[in-house]
Amino acid sequence: MYEFLAVRRLVAVCLLAGAGAATYLVGSGRFDYAAHFLAGAGGTLILIGATSFLWHLLRSRWPSIFASAAPAIASATLISIGFGLVAEFTVFAAPVADIVDIVHQSLGAVVVGMACILLPGSRGSWIATLVSDGTIGALGLVMIMIGAALVGII
Repeated sequence: MYEFLAVRRLVAVCLLAGAGAATYLVGSGRFDYAAHFLAGAGGTLILIGATSFLWHLLRSRWPSIFASAAPAIASATLISIGFGLVAEFTVFAAPVADIVDIVHQSLGAVVVGMACILLPGSRGSWIATLVSDGTIGALGLVMIMIGAALVGII
C-alpha cells in the first residue's frame, strides 16, 4: 500500500513536469522557458527528497510533532525558489537577471511542491522511504540535466 503511494506520487510529478515543459515548448517554441521550468522543478524535487527523508526520521522519533510532512515540503519549495533567485541574480546574471526566467523556475518549483504536498509519500520503513525519496531526488537531477541539455549547457 505505502509503496503504491510513493509510485503514484512519482508518476504524478513526472506527468506534471513533463506536461509543464511540453506546454512551454508548444506554447512558446522557446527551449529556455521549458529549461527553466524543469530546473525549478528538479531543484525542488532534490530538496523535497532530502527534506521528506529527514522528516520521516524525525517522525519515527517524535510522531506527534512531525505527523505531517506538508510544512517541510512547503519550506523546501520556498527555499528552492530562493536558491533560484540567488542563482539567477549571481551566477546567470548576464548582464542582469531575467525576471521571466525567475518566474518559470518558480512555477516549476510550485507545481512539483504542490503535487508532493497533495500526494503522500512513502510511510513505510526508513529503507522504503530512503528509496522513495532518493528516487524523487534522482528524478530532480534528471530534470535539471534535461533542462541544461535544452539550452545547450551540456
